[in-house]
Amino acid sequence: MLQLINIDALLPGMFIVKVTKQAGKVKVATAGILKDQQTITELADKGILQVQVDTKKSTHLDVDEKLDDVEDEYVNASGLSYNQQLEHSLKLHDQAKTIQGRIIKRVAKGKIADLEEVDLITQQIVKKTFECDDALGITTLLNENIEYSLEHSINCAILMVMFGRSLEIDKATLQHLGVGALLMDIGMVKLPLLLTQKVDSLTAQETERMQRHVDIGLKLLEPIEGVDEVSLTVIKQHHERLDGSGYPKGLSGDQISQYGRMIAIVDTYDSLTTTRPYREAHKPAEALKKMQDESMGLDRELVNKFIGCIGANPIGSLVKLASGRLAMVMRLNHLHPLSPVVMIFYDLTTKRDEVARLDLSTVEDEIIGSLSPDDFGIKLSGFLRQSFFNK
Repeated sequence: MLQLINIDALLPGMFIVKVTKQAGKVKVATAGILKDQQTITELADKGILQVQVDTKKSTHLDVDEKLDDVEDEYVNASGLSYNQQLEHSLKLHDQAKTIQGRIIKRVAKGKIADLEEVDLITQQIVKKTFECDDALGITTLLNENIEYSLEHSINCAILMVMFGRSLEIDKATLQHLGVGALLMDIGMVKLPLLLTQKVDSLTAQETERMQRHVDIGLKLLEPIEGVDEVSLTVIKQHHERLDGSGYPKGLSGDQISQYGRMIAIVDTYDSLTTTRPYREAHKPAEALKKMQDESMGLDRELVNKFIGCIGANPIGSLVKLASGRLAMVMRLNHLHPLSPVVMIFYDLTTKRDEVARLDLSTVEDEIIGSLSPDDFGIKLSGFLRQSFFNK
């Protein structure tokens, strides 16, 4: 595996591939193993700041241990390394899929008896939004092609809570927002699969029937006590639009609450970035640009705040760098929004795999375009678990 290592983290026995950052003009003429500490000192004296190391060719007994320390040197306010945040986030997403899958089956067979499991998983989503703020968003782009309504509702719950947190909404309300997002499409379960999974355009009659899922969902929840009004508002208004073009009530302008405007943005974004039977998924950056168009009927001020929350190139999106390398956005940089931390996975120039973490705010490189995982046959879930974080 190739890793970028700062000069002060080098050890004898590490195999240097090339210099990646330097203050002077000195270059390492050939690749090779660092024989001793004196060689490392000489490199530092010549202005070498960072090098690329091949861990498979490195021989020092402490190399792997040292690389683990370098990879985990970043910790967030909760004291979690990026790897720990990602591990927790992926586990949460798996748990949410299991619980949401059970809820959908219960609805299909009859009705929902209570919301205990929904409340519990939403509490975890709120908790992890604060604990795993650098990595949780990546799970919303996994989209493993299981039942759309299941993944969509989970993604929307995570995005809604993240969005709400960025707007400094209190935790109790974040909980209700998450519950509403998880349940907003529950009425779809009662519609025929031939309708919900239709590849061709819907007829006017089919469209009208599809739009009934909002009222069906609300009716399913009527017998359940304690459903907060905030959650119900999310369900009622997630398809309403400021210009009155939405449904089921055709609300417009101030008739739509802030929570209704927020969920409309979240719902639209996740829908656009997910492959559907009738179209391919939009790249995250493209979806965000499209959402700024007035014809979408979304609150443009809130759309801009949503972009500020998840990033112009959201965590988990694939990008092309000016250097000709391909990478995945791993961590946002709120001080320098256009220069996130990325994980490089391929070099178009050398035609070789290259795994290295790179903070774009510290190097002369930049994002010049966005990519689709389908272009490379990548499934993000396996890509994350096996390529970057397989220790």
